[in-house]
Amino acid sequence: MTRSHSGNSYDTSNVGNNNRNQQNESASAGFINENDTVFIKLPPIYINESSENKERSLSVELDSAIYLFNNGKYEDACERFGILQETLKEKDSLYYEAVFYSAECLIVHNEYKLANRLLNDIMNNELSTNLKQRVLLRQGHILCALGDESTAQWYFDKLKSDFPNSIYLKLADCNTLK
Repeated sequence: MTRSHSGNSYDTSNVGNNNRNQQNESASAGFINENDTVFIKLPPIYINESSENKERSLSVELDSAIYLFNNGKYEDACERFGILQETLKEKDSLYYEAVFYSAECLIVHNEYKLANRLLNDIMNNELSTNLKQRVLLRQGHILCALGDESTAQWYFDKLKSDFPNSIYLKLADCNTLK
């Protein structure tokens, strides 16, 4: 478009675009102009996951690892338990579940002493009622496997006295392993 003003003719076709380009460049580094089209680069949006959602997803991950373990896929399951142990905070109830199942993984590989040590490490923490019962039972079983039946009986007796209605009482005996 050519405009004439007092006999002067000049081209105004790019004046608006040049002006707009200069304004856009100074307004934001995120604008890119190509052939009169403006592209705006938006920054990525990060959604902070709530602690409730994180807990839920970690719980699902733990359930998945337990499922693998219960179906004999020990290598995959044990790897996941280890990762969960490293990911979770030590005072988290899911952390203690992951430790318990890590001990189960050691038992599968006949590492009874290491498994017993892991269970001893978590025993005096704030465990759920069910987990506390399983830890007592499993410690008794480990000691039975190691030939220390008198100490094993102490764990079985503690299970019986602390949890008289436990569903695990029928298994609280070295004879269940024979």
